[in-house]
Amino acid sequence: MRQFLLVFTRRLLIPCGALLSGSVAASFSNINEQKHHSILKSIGRNFSERSMGGKEASMSPPPVDYDPFDSLRKNNFSDEEFKKCFRYFDSNKKGAWSREDFRRFLSALFSNKKRPYCILSDLIEQYFCETDFNQDQKIDFDEFLSAWKKTIKCAVKPVSALVIVDVQNDFISGSLALHSCPANHRGEEVVPVINRVIRDVNFDVIAYTYDWHPLNHISFYENRHLRKTAPTSPISADKAHILDTVIFVGTSELTNGVEQVLWPAHCVQKTPGADLHRDLTRIDNAIHVYKGTNPEIDSYSAFWDNMKLSKTSLDDQLRERFVTDVYVVGLATDVCVASTAMHAVENNYRTVLIEDACRGVNEKEIEVKRTKLNENGCIFVDSNVVPGMVSGEDRRPEVARGMFVNNLKAIGHYNPH
Repeated sequence: MRQFLLVFTRRLLIPCGALLSGSVAASFSNINEQKHHSILKSIGRNFSERSMGGKEASMSPPPVDYDPFDSLRKNNFSDEEFKKCFRYFDSNKKGAWSREDFRRFLSALFSNKKRPYCILSDLIEQYFCETDFNQDQKIDFDEFLSAWKKTIKCAVKPVSALVIVDVQNDFISGSLALHSCPANHRGEEVVPVINRVIRDVNFDVIAYTYDWHPLNHISFYENRHLRKTAPTSPISADKAHILDTVIFVGTSELTNGVEQVLWPAHCVQKTPGADLHRDLTRIDNAIHVYKGTNPEIDSYSAFWDNMKLSKTSLDDQLRERFVTDVYVVGLATDVCVASTAMHAVENNYRTVLIEDACRGVNEKEIEVKRTKLNENGCIFVDSNVVPGMVSGEDRRPEVARGMFVNNLKAIGHYNPH
């Protein structure tokens, strides 16, 4: 009995820790796996016998190893399968969920290999109230289906894209090599990590982005005298140094001026410095996005230029492929990676930044951008957890919230308090 309690307790505690430290949770992942599986089968059998009692006892209970979310995936998320899923958590068999039924549903949905993540009771209550459209203190099937169908489908069977940002020679060994920037990061360190992710994870889409500047580009320190400095600029072009921010007088469509960090000339179109690193794995049929081609405005993000005047083809190409989740890697964390991730969030993709596959320019700015991205719904993970997330086995609550809210807005049921 003592051994049973030890195994069971350890198993229940692991997923809560997973929110805090994926590496800690991973260290326990192979402990007494067969015993854990048999224990869960026994618990599931006992629960099924109790929940199917009374006047519903004549109904055939689901198999002991029945997984409603796995069944949804295998049956292409049909409405009939959603009805089975709803009945599975309806303990009183009255066609409506209580708060306890809803809590069990969330615990099963937001889990890693069937081990539930910790969800704060306040958030559970918030989800319940948001799902209970008519505020009758219970959730019927129509409310469940309207509120959760899209979120469940994306959690269980995501369509995932890996966006590899600017892993180009100039950022690794050339004119703007990260090892010469304040953080002293080594850009080449991302290459083996990205290659391993490409090899081990079954992404639906892979995209490579490129800084692709003309010779007269506004971001080049060497070109600072080609444009007039705006009166509002904190420093004149004559006195500016590399990495200083200058405001230039803009064109007719940029009447408020153009705020620009001055970088050494880099990634000039069709030069070796603009090529991808030679050791980076290339995938056939990948998306290729070239940004920063307008000489009068920079473009850190793979989605938009810095003033959001023009967009690249990336969003359209991802939507054509029905992508739901965007994983961002590459260079540099606090510049083009962060901007790409932020715009992915704004475009309503579930967005994940793979930290060990990124390197940056400035440590302080990396933390600033990390905080801002987190506040907006982007999550940060290490590459070792990505296979489970892409497969739909590791379903994290923090990555689902944005999509749930956006769905409520789309169906006219979002009422922020």
